[in-house]
Amino acid sequence: MWPLFDLEKQYATNPQIKREEIQKLKEWLRTQPHMPELLEHEILLFYRACNFQLEYTKQVIDKYFTFRTHAEEFFEDLDVESPQILQAQQVMACFPLKGTTAEGYRVAVSKLLDPDPAKYDFVASFKITFSTQDMWLQGQDLMPGVLIMLDLSGFSLGHFVRIGLPQIKKILNYLQEAVPSQVIGLHFVNPSAAAEKLMNLLNQFMKNNMKTALVVHPNLESLHKHIPRDILPQEYGGPEATCAELAEIYYKQARKYRLDIIEYNNSRRVKEELRPASDRNTVNNFGAQGNFKKIEFD
Repeated sequence: MWPLFDLEKQYATNPQIKREEIQKLKEWLRTQPHMPELLEHEILLFYRACNFQLEYTKQVIDKYFTFRTHAEEFFEDLDVESPQILQAQQVMACFPLKGTTAEGYRVAVSKLLDPDPAKYDFVASFKITFSTQDMWLQGQDLMPGVLIMLDLSGFSLGHFVRIGLPQIKKILNYLQEAVPSQVIGLHFVNPSAAAEKLMNLLNQFMKNNMKTALVVHPNLESLHKHIPRDILPQEYGGPEATCAELAEIYYKQARKYRLDIIEYNNSRRVKEELRPASDRNTVNNFGAQGNFKKIEFD
């Protein structure tokens, strides 16, 4: 298993987290036969992401693992050495920064390395993220939230037409409903005409709070007001290595824990045949209630 954060340290440095509340969540999970068995670290991540709200945490936990089960195109074959993901790693740099913002937010960066639209695979680029995000989140101290920084340099109409509408809707539902960390902001740098089309598309499926979190930076000075220069890669005026170099370091770490990632992904599924009947009354995207045998993301 990849290195996990120190449980005792998290309780000591986050006194607002009461261990008895985490115990309640453990007990609740035991009453949910459809749910996978979770580590205490995972429960803590969700509880922190949900601002220490017990009932809300239950909903998000269920949504997250339901999403992992039913969004099959993103979660099947999460082998970081599969041809699909290896190819995506040559095209995309997807990695977290080492430092944090003044507020303690972590930053995840995504940037095209190869601008050839024919090589761009939207689903595969997210499989990079989904194969590594649990390793990353569980290896860090609990954080108040994440900023997602998307560099749109090289993004063209050829890339835009390769993005499937159903997939973009699933990803936005995930970011707004089920991610195990608060998404504080979406920061776009190096916007283009094609990128504007992408942002207009995203806006159609964003809730108001997510729309207000979207920031388009016309220049680096604007970016540095939100993300400190001293934690950024060279491309953005920072002292760190290039995006390609930082991504390769991150991908190398993922390859080190390749078998753990595969085993983790295979074990983090819901069993719909065991879901309590009381939770099958209404249909929604991928929440704690719904007829998940015919799940809809529309």
